[in-house]
Amino acid sequence: MDFTAIKKYPSQISTAFKRFPLAAAFAIFTTIAFIYVHESSHELTDSKLLYWLSIYPIAATMIALSVSLVQESRKKFSVLPHIIAGTIWLAISIALVFYHFSANNDTERTYVLATWLFIYTTAFLSIFVAPFFKQKDENGFWVFLMKNAKAAVVAIAISAVLLAAIDGLLFGFFNLFDIKVSARPFVYSAIISSCTIFPILFFSGIPSIDECLQEVPALNKFQVSTNKFIFLPVVSLYILLLYAYIAKIIIQWEMPKGMVSYLVSVSMLLMLLRVTLTFPERINPKPSFEKKLLKILPAACIPLVILMSVGIMRRISDYGISEDRYYIAAVNIFYYIIIAILLIDKIRCKSKYIAIVFCSMFFVVTNGPLSAINVTHRVWINSIKTALVEEGYNKFPLNDEDSREFINRLEAKNNIPHIKMVLSRIQTLNIRGDKELAQYVDHGIVILHIDSPHHTKKQASVLKAYIREPKDNYFNIPQNVSKVSYFYKTFRQEDYEFRNDTLFFQLKPQKLDKTFKFFVTKEVLEQKNVRFLETEGAKIGVEKLDVNIIKDDKKESYFNIHGFLFLE
Repeated sequence: MDFTAIKKYPSQISTAFKRFPLAAAFAIFTTIAFIYVHESSHELTDSKLLYWLSIYPIAATMIALSVSLVQESRKKFSVLPHIIAGTIWLAISIALVFYHFSANNDTERTYVLATWLFIYTTAFLSIFVAPFFKQKDENGFWVFLMKNAKAAVVAIAISAVLLAAIDGLLFGFFNLFDIKVSARPFVYSAIISSCTIFPILFFSGIPSIDECLQEVPALNKFQVSTNKFIFLPVVSLYILLLYAYIAKIIIQWEMPKGMVSYLVSVSMLLMLLRVTLTFPERINPKPSFEKKLLKILPAACIPLVILMSVGIMRRISDYGISEDRYYIAAVNIFYYIIIAILLIDKIRCKSKYIAIVFCSMFFVVTNGPLSAINVTHRVWINSIKTALVEEGYNKFPLNDEDSREFINRLEAKNNIPHIKMVLSRIQTLNIRGDKELAQYVDHGIVILHIDSPHHTKKQASVLKAYIREPKDNYFNIPQNVSKVSYFYKTFRQEDYEFRNDTLFFQLKPQKLDKTFKFFVTKEVLEQKNVRFLETEGAKIGVEKLDVNIIKDDKKESYFNIHGFLFLE
């Protein structure tokens, strides 16, 4: 960047505040919100306000920026669209926060997370697509995209330099004057740099819509060289690698492996990026090798996407449907649509339709009756109902004794693939605290699965236990209790010790200097006899206890407790 461009930055920043006043205000609000969240003594999962402050502002900034750009493209400026968009997002964000905190299991919380992700992705894409939605070609969109990419790189570079300079100044000041401080000033500088300085600098580099519409798309020498000598060889190598794998599959007549989906996804991403970056070649009326190549690349990816489809069908056939496989299958369908859009010449605004299809499919797979969570849940519950009927049960829910007998029958047939699948689904749904499962199997059931040497070559698992108390059970408040709070904590390998069939762990509540030492025996866990965990000065009323202790260092060990902490 030359000095002339640097001199223009103060006026550009001032213009950014005038062009995008609400987006700039939300960027500043984001900084304040994140600092407040950092300073709070509560966890995000303990406070609705903190959770909302950590989620709401960034999406609000992107929505405000998108609305301003759409108004600029239509040359109609009004406060009303901002009020409507802002009110809708505010209402949705508050509703999602309350839904998250009222969620009874991990499935419902995953649903909320997927919805957040959908909203953020849609808001981000709308910044680039929405201002050019009514244009009959992609010229303005492409120029806008390239200029914004440059603005983002410049904003990131300047923000990083400023952050390094500020941190260096703070470090030098504190050391020169022997001032002992925590990491707080450095955290503040990072938040300010990423949440205010970067967005404002980026806003200052956003080109006007009219400027983008008037400019003819053209590649500079750097883009031409990058496309020819980096993107094209990399895309070609990925495609050739997968073609070689297809040949191997045909010759050896074997099914594709699971990694194929990732390699195909990388190939599709690189192909789409290559086609997007070389857009000027696509609209060039003169015939050229690059123009022919832009037609060949999408068509060359068709066998790869078919290969991915075969791999997905094999995984579903072997292991059944799951949320992850549902998402991958949706991505696979999206790849077919991308290729069709790129190959159909009559579709001129290809980026617009790709964005519409992407957001639409994203919404379908994360919300509503066809979402991954709902479809998977229906399939899993139906398979469990079928297994119950096959084992001769017809009165539900099963009591504790029948539930244990049912599980034992299934475990006796664990060598049958579909029975093993049903067992895995029951265990997963039980851990999630699924409500519908409780209509068939006793929801207080404990599923213990201790791996034995005949299951694996090396005995890895020491103890797995899951205990869940019915929600209509109440805890009697112990005597001499002065404080009580809801308790949820996950203990990792470094937080506990398992020796002589006894689990030892420590707990240090916030704002207290005292550390409480607890223990629970393996025998008690296996007997489902954990109502309270107690030590001197403290008791934990156990609502849910999930233990997964493993010897193998390569596998993760943990246990978590939901319940109430009583302090004397």
